[in-house]
Amino acid sequence: MPENNIEVIMREMLAIQQKSRRFADMLCEGESLAQTQLILLIQMKINNGMKAFEIAEFLGVTPGAVTSICDKLEKLQLIQRVRESEDRRVVKMMLTEDGEAKVHELFLKFPQEELAEIKKVLLEVSHLLSSVF
Repeated sequence: MPENNIEVIMREMLAIQQKSRRFADMLCEGESLAQTQLILLIQMKINNGMKAFEIAEFLGVTPGAVTSICDKLEKLQLIQRVRESEDRRVVKMMLTEDGEAKVHELFLKFPQEELAEIKKVLLEVSHLLSSVF
């Protein structure tokens, strides 16, 4: 691959990272919750809930920090702790109806046509990268 292609790819990948951070910042603008809390709610929506160790791994925090974060979200009635039926010792954090509504509300800040275009392009990029890696 010519050197110019490598430079362009690296520059554009860095730009995408920076724009992704800005997108997350825009999602969180004017919100009473911290960005970490909001991103966690989105991640819980994507994963249909998460266990404490998954949250700790995702956020790069200690189990104690996860407890604190989840306690706050639970007090706000955005999440609930649900014991798994197969193993009652395992607790999964799940979005409540209010939590689902909060995630949906975050994305209403953007024109839906733009979100649809972003989705289309990101799916194409992801597919292309999957074929390479």
